[in-house]
Formats: sequence, C-alpha cells, structure tokens
Amino acid sequence: MDSKFAYHCWRRDVSNFAMLKYRDYQGFMVSMQNSGTQWLKHMMSNALALKYDVPPPKYVQNELSNELIGHPKHKRIHPHLPRIASSHSIPHILLGSPLLHRWLRFPRYVVLVRDIRAALVSHYEKRKEKYGIPFSEYLRGDPSGKRFQVDIWWYLHFMNRWGAVQAALPGEVLVVRYEELRRDTEAGLREVFRHFGIDMPDGIIAAAVAESSKEKMAKKVKQDHWHQGVVRMDERDPLTWFGEEDIRFFTATLEENARYTLGYSYWSD
Repeated sequence: MDSKFAYHCWRRDVSNFAMLKYRDYQGFMVSMQNSGTQWLKHMMSNALALKYDVPPPKYVQNELSNELIGHPKHKRIHPHLPRIASSHSIPHILLGSPLLHRWLRFPRYVVLVRDIRAALVSHYEKRKEKYGIPFSEYLRGDPSGKRFQVDIWWYLHFMNRWGAVQAALPGEVLVVRYEELRRDTEAGLREVFRHFGIDMPDGIIAAAVAESSKEKMAKKVKQDHWHQGVVRMDERDPLTWFGEEDIRFFTATLEENARYTLGYSYWSD
C-alpha cells in the first residue's frame, strides 16, 4: 500500500470518533461522496413524510433537506419519527469491533456506494472550475488527503473502512450500490427501510420513488444556494474521461490499495 496513503488512513482511523459518538439512532445512512446521496435521501424523506403525515423537505440540496433525515448534530424537528441520520463519514477503526457492539448499542448502517470511476467524474465535473486542472491530474489525487475535497484516495479509504466493518458485522451493515438502485429502485428503497426495521407500505414506496424523478427533483433545487448541479439530466459515460494511461493508473492503484471493493470489479482476473 502507498506509504503516504497508509499513514493518512491510520491517522484518520484512530482520530475520527463521529460514528462512535453518534449512536442514538434507529438507522444511519452513510454515503460515498457523489454516489446519489440527495436522491436516496429525498426518496427516504418523502416516504417518511407520507407514512407519518408530515411535510417533506422543500429543497433537495443535502444541507437544506435535513428536516426528516439530517446530520446527527441537527436538532430533531419531528421527535415521533424514526431517528435516521445521514453522513459521508469514514468510521473509526473500533466501529467494526464485535465486542464493542456487544457492550454498546449502535444503529444499523446503510452504506450507499457507486462505481468509483463514475463518482470521480461526477465530482470533477462539479469542481473542475475550482480545481483548474485536467481530469488526468485530478485522477492521480493526493494520498495525503490534503489537496482535494475527495479523490481516488478518499474513495479507497471509504471502501476499505466500510468494507472492513461490513465483514466484521454483516448483519448490521447493508451496502447499497447506486447502479442496482437505479435498476430496481422500489426494491432497493424497500430493502433500506427493512434493514432499519421500518415497515413501509408498497404504495408509499412507489409514491416516494415517483416523487424523486430527476424532473421533479430539479424543480426543488434552491437556485441561489452554493450547491448547484445536484440533479444532472444528462450523464456522460464516465469511461470517456479516461485515457489509456488513466486506465492503467486507476487499475494499478486499486490493485495495490483496495482491500474491499464492495461488490465492484475493476480489473480482470
């Protein structure tokens, strides 16, 4: 494993106590950056709003849609609803300890992931003006974690840590792949609520999915907010961004550093 990356991961794995601190929840939705967070959160929020007869969030931007599912630090608006939190956090190394889970109560986790190549392209397209560099340079990233908000090394760290937690606590962690959620959205959403122990009628599931089409979500983007580009109507094949050298770098980097790929296959055997 790359030495800078290994040191950065170790430093973060023993210092990020957020997932150990925030435990008083029925469920925790943890998502890879640029993996469809707003979409899944919007569907879940609309389903909860219908089931418990409360207003759904007015906007789709993540930080403006915390009425029903929000960051753990946010005050609860509807105390009678199931308490579900949302985060991009990479967990402390102790979170995967079965012994710790026998002594303390933890929520169940749903981990939303996406093909790293598509996530990288999605992030770059949103930030390319700010970064001001070609995609190939961004793709190489920074193993120390200092240069970019997220890059290939962040995604590797996220996969490795949550993969380890799932391997240690398979019944507590449900991995949801974005591509599969797209193929059968109602089944995927139903499985998320089932994992959290929430009975959600089929009619509400269908209505929440229908309310979360790209066209309807696009109408709920707050236009004067800094976070734009939440809903993309056209999606370019991410592989068209990768040249031959990029593909070789990506494959070699994952072969060397990926301990878990969470159901994705990035290279030929």
